[in-house]
Amino acid sequence: MAAIGKIRSWGPWLVGIIGLALFGFIATDFTRSCETSSNQARQKVGEVMGEKLSIQDYQTTVEEYKNLLKVTNQNIGEDELREFVWEQYVQNTIIAEEAEKLGLGVTDEELKTVLEQGTHPVLRNWFILPQFFNQQTGRFDYNNVAQIYNAFQQQQQNSEQFMEFDKYWRTVEKLLRQSLLAQKYQTLLQSCMLSNEASAKIAFDGSNNVSEIVLASLAYNSINEKDVTVSDQDLKAKYDEKKEMFKWNTETRDIKYVVCNVIPSAADSATLRNGLAEAAQKLEGDSVDVPAIVASHRSVVTYHENMPYNANGLKNFSSSFNLKAALDSMPEKHVTKQFTYVTMQGGKPVEYMAVARLNRRFEAVDSVSYKFIGVPGNDFDDATKRADSLIAKINGGISIDSVANDLGQKVQTAWISADLYQRQETIVPDMQTVMSAVREASLNTPKYVKLSNQVLLFVVTERKNPVKLYDVAIVSNELRFFNETEEATYNKFSQYVSECSNAADLEKNAAKYGYTVVEQKNLQSNAFNIGSPQPLENTREAVKWAFAKAQEGNISEIFRNSAEGRFLTVAVTGIHPVGYLDQKSVENELRAMVIKDKKADMLIKKLAGAKTIAAAQEKGAAVDTIRQITFPMPVNVHGQQELGLSGAVAVTAKGQTCNRIVKGTNGIFLFEVVGREPREGATFNRRNEERQLIRNMVQLLTPSQYNRYTSFFDVLKEKAKVEDNRYQF
Repeated sequence: MAAIGKIRSWGPWLVGIIGLALFGFIATDFTRSCETSSNQARQKVGEVMGEKLSIQDYQTTVEEYKNLLKVTNQNIGEDELREFVWEQYVQNTIIAEEAEKLGLGVTDEELKTVLEQGTHPVLRNWFILPQFFNQQTGRFDYNNVAQIYNAFQQQQQNSEQFMEFDKYWRTVEKLLRQSLLAQKYQTLLQSCMLSNEASAKIAFDGSNNVSEIVLASLAYNSINEKDVTVSDQDLKAKYDEKKEMFKWNTETRDIKYVVCNVIPSAADSATLRNGLAEAAQKLEGDSVDVPAIVASHRSVVTYHENMPYNANGLKNFSSSFNLKAALDSMPEKHVTKQFTYVTMQGGKPVEYMAVARLNRRFEAVDSVSYKFIGVPGNDFDDATKRADSLIAKINGGISIDSVANDLGQKVQTAWISADLYQRQETIVPDMQTVMSAVREASLNTPKYVKLSNQVLLFVVTERKNPVKLYDVAIVSNELRFFNETEEATYNKFSQYVSECSNAADLEKNAAKYGYTVVEQKNLQSNAFNIGSPQPLENTREAVKWAFAKAQEGNISEIFRNSAEGRFLTVAVTGIHPVGYLDQKSVENELRAMVIKDKKADMLIKKLAGAKTIAAAQEKGAAVDTIRQITFPMPVNVHGQQELGLSGAVAVTAKGQTCNRIVKGTNGIFLFEVVGREPREGATFNRRNEERQLIRNMVQLLTPSQYNRYTSFFDVLKEKAKVEDNRYQF
């Protein structure tokens, strides 16, 4: 009893201890839950209509498209591909949500029917290989794909190819299903629209009547901007008028940035010249291993003995130096003096220094046409024996076309031009082998050539235009900076940045150090790179900093890109949330609009009282005759496009002068319609025209930024609360 009483006396303490233990357990679980939520948030690429997309799922989809492009031999940049995948995700998520509300879907039977019909655009876009199409009808043939699929599946040695093709096929099926669902949704939307015969007739007449006018014009640039006064009230009034133009669905940043490029020094240039002098010395003479010497000096131009240059090819290495003239004037097996040339890469000029050895000059055909087929066989030996027998048949009088038919193939025809030789770096070894064999083959004489994975039988059918060719080995290296130059440049730039605490300091100190400050308005988070008007490659980290870390007024660290020899610092000067941009941030655009309006008013006053073209000409207007005008195509006036002029022409009767002066994009206009004829062969079909009007109504619903119009999908996108966090990854 005493023991029990003692335990009872511990009751409050025990309750407290148990409570603390429970609290610790709950707190630990809560902490883990918070960590999990935080980790999920950090992995979120974006969100559409409440559906979250993780970085893992996003990357998986990107890889699916990469496989798609690989199988179809298509190429697209990494940034463009990732942007395409994101836009597809947004569109498909929104359409799927809307379709579910309406009870729309795509059944397996519908998908099968579309595949069997073989006419859907998705099939043409992604099944570009000829074996997927019926040779007679030109349509996609599902049976051909099924046969390829089954063949891969049955050949165990090609299991990797099967897996690749299987992923490819599943991706295309998914794309096709998504496309069909979007098509259904748009068709339903179109069915909710109505048109009428009067509207259809007006639209038909506008696009099918071809007009000729005599045009009197006064250009805005005839007035000096200094003669135009713009007040704050003018800007405010224009902002209120055009406010919808400045509505954004994503946050933007105003930035100022400074770029410092590393310039090769005199010492860098001397080092490169010494290397080229050594290469030139090795290349002189008869018994020289030319390919080894070119490779040992890390030339950016690979030497291919069977790929000579023609005159056009040599122009790629001639900026201030005429390489062709030098080769024509020197003996064979000698080397030119050092020369420089410039090529454009990524929109930037890149300078190279080089020497060239002339191995030989010779005459050869400029272009060759040939027919070819692949020779089947169990292995190379079997295919080679079969090629010999096929050549014997052709020499016996049977055409290569008949031989191809007997093999169940279709003979293919190709042209090889000497202009191809200048693209040596982009031509695969097999193609080099084919080009060399075809160039040396006699006319109408069957030959075969062994490639990496097949034996090719060909017959040269035509040879054209003998030209001079040059077997040339070129040692070429980019004029680049060395580490010492880079570090010296970095130290100077670092000193400049360290003296700046805000954007105003960047501008104040720039002149002292010889730098230029560039302003960029309304940078978006989905921008691949910083830079205006020409984006700077590989500056995605700077974009990420501007949105993920920076506050208004902050200056970034130095973003260093040694590969391109560039340093960059960025200052955020403005942060604009979702919604309407404030007046100050779009002041330049507003000012340009106001100036244009005021110039138009001044020019209209100048033409006051002019009711005819002759009267307008007397008041200083330029007069021209313009033909082939149709609505809604823009009219070319003095080399500039006028978007609204064709509409005014369409509503003015033949023989009449327009009843008011037209205010255009680049000037003001008065015109007389002197001719109008219907387009040859055009006939009015009420039903077709009404359908076209309805399609246009679906695609052009709401005004958007800068007077452009967007599709119904953009309206849905605005309501979908799209959150794009890709800049964080």
